[in-house]
This record gives sequence, C-alpha cells and structure tokens, in this order.
Amino acid sequence: MRFRATGIQMGRMLTGVLGLMLLAVSLFAPVVLAAEPVKINSLQTYPEAYKMKVVQVEGMVSGYQMHHFIGNNTKLEKCIQNFIVDDGTATIQASYATICQMGTVMLKDSDQVTLEGYYLGTLDVKAVRKH
Repeated sequence: MRFRATGIQMGRMLTGVLGLMLLAVSLFAPVVLAAEPVKINSLQTYPEAYKMKVVQVEGMVSGYQMHHFIGNNTKLEKCIQNFIVDDGTATIQASYATICQMGTVMLKDSDQVTLEGYYLGTLDVKAVRKH
C-alpha cells in the first residue's frame, strides 16, 4: 500500500517547511549588519520610522553600569550592561544583555563603539563592536 498525500496534507507540509525556513532566517537576522549608521537625533526626531527596526549607531559610551544575575532556568551568569551612547548629535540609553561566559564584549566609559540593536525609544543592543 502506497501513501499518497492529499492537497491538505501537502499544504500542511509546505506550511511547516516555510515556517522552519522563516524561523531560521529570523534567528540569523540580528547578526546581519545594518547598512549605514543612523544618527541618534534622527531616531529621536522620527521615532515611528525606526520603531522595532534594527539600527546601527556609532558613538562614545558613558554612564556605564553592569548588573549580574543567575538565570532561574539555565543557572548561567547573565550580564546586563546599561549605558548611554553619544554620537555628537544626541544621546540614547542602551542595554546589552548577554551570558557572561560566552565571550561577551565588556564595555567601559569612553569606549568608541558601533552598536546594532532594536530601537524601542532606547536601544536594545544585539551586537557590539569596539573601535
């Protein structure tokens, strides 16, 4: 006896495959660099244009604070770095949350950086490059 897929079964399989492809692409999307750095005053002047989008910002770190805690489920040490970035046009609050043991870039005041992250009124940083 041979199995023959119906139109509904084929549609479900196709939907499943497309769903997995979309998931794979979305997992790697934050790693992709934004094309051009955005000036912080542009983020603040036109917040709706950037809301929930990945943006790249360059500037100097100040007001640096580090918070450590142990995750409830994973028991891994997590590092949350909160700071302000100044690009000469304006400043923005930023937060960079990572697992401490995973080669995290540790920042300090006066570091020159390029940040990529989601703009939510503040910057939820996903990638950091020090200059």
